Amino acid sequence: MRLLIVEDEPRIALVIEDVAIDAGFEITGIAGNMSEALELGSEADIAIIDVRLGDGITGSSIARALFSGFGLGVVYFTVNPALTENPEDRAVVTKPASSERIVDALSMAAKNARPRTHRVTSGATFH
Repeated sequence: MRLLIVEDEPRIALVIEDVAIDAGFEITGIAGNMSEALELGSEADIAIIDVRLGDGITGSSIARALFSGFGLGVVYFTVNPALTENPEDRAVVTKPASSERIVDALSMAAKNARPRTHRVTSGATFH
């Protein structure tokens, strides 16, 4: 399963990357903002998304765009779960998190991802 990490703190992104690789995920990229996330979205199956990035509280918007545009399963990664818009009941991992909690949430997101054969690859739209 291919994972996109959307996290603007390099140290945290690298920890997530190490945990995910150890669990058998392939990392397609690390995005630090909405623009980078949408650019890399077509390469991934799932994404773990920090809710508050350098460009604002954009995590929920990124999640909607990655799911609607590419069918990605999504995990929110945040200090404050109240900041998520989560009508789809996506996994929310609260920082700091154990490696096991991160892997469990990524595995759940993988189950919710649309199969690659049904994905739109022309790009995500932002609402």
